[in-house]
Order: sequence, then structure tokens, then C-alpha cells
Amino acid sequence: MSDLVLPAFEMDCRDWMVVSPADAGLPEDVSGAPLLAVLSTVVIAEDLHEATGALTVGLLEEEDELEMREVAPGGAAHELVGADASPGTRRFVMPSPNGQRLALLAEFLVNGDSTDELAERVERLMGSFRWQPAA
Repeated sequence: MSDLVLPAFEMDCRDWMVVSPADAGLPEDVSGAPLLAVLSTVVIAEDLHEATGALTVGLLEEEDELEMREVAPGGAAHELVGADASPGTRRFVMPSPNGQRLALLAEFLVNGDSTDELAERVERLMGSFRWQPAA
């Protein structure tokens, strides 16, 4: 398994809090997919505005034709777009390199009255995602 790569974010820890599923009071899996971490960020304006995300692992089917857009030029993260997108939810997929079917999935719940700052934080976080070789 010499091609093993690991997910990483170039995260500004002042903007995001990362907790384990157990610390967040959530189950270890969601519909059979392992829940790796829960991310949360808050913007304080006239009111509190929060975005919460969940990172899971999934398998991509070869026949899946996903409608998506690249988050950052040359980046690994792609936002899933299309008719099935739920209001207030942003979903991202980061297919593993080398054509493997495994992918990291991120789903963010963003307040309907969210600020531009929240949307920018989610966008910056996902744009900072990269795969790195295992040490």
C-alpha cells in the first residue's frame, strides 16, 4: 500500500473547531459511512450565525455522473451542485488520488440567514483541502 495518502486541510484554527463524533454527541457512522469529524464555525454579527460540517468516507461508483464545480483551481475539493441540492446545505466531494473509488465527503449545514463570511469560510476551508503522502 505504498500509494497511501491522507486528507489534510490548511485550516485557520481560529475560525474552525474540530471535534470527534463522540464529543459532538453523534453516532460513529451516518447511514453506514464512518463519521470522521465534526467541524463548526460561528460568525458574530447582530446575531450568531453558525455553519456545521460533517466529514465522512464514501465510495464513488464508476457510473456516477456527479454534477460538481471545482472549489479552487487545481484543488481536490469539488462542490456537488444540481437539482437535488437542499437549501442551507453545501456538499463537497474529494475523490482520492490515483483513480481509487474512495472519497472524503463533507456536508455543511449553513443557516438560511447566514452571512457572506460564513460562506467564505466554508469556501476557504474546502479550497485548502489537499491529499498528502503518508509519512
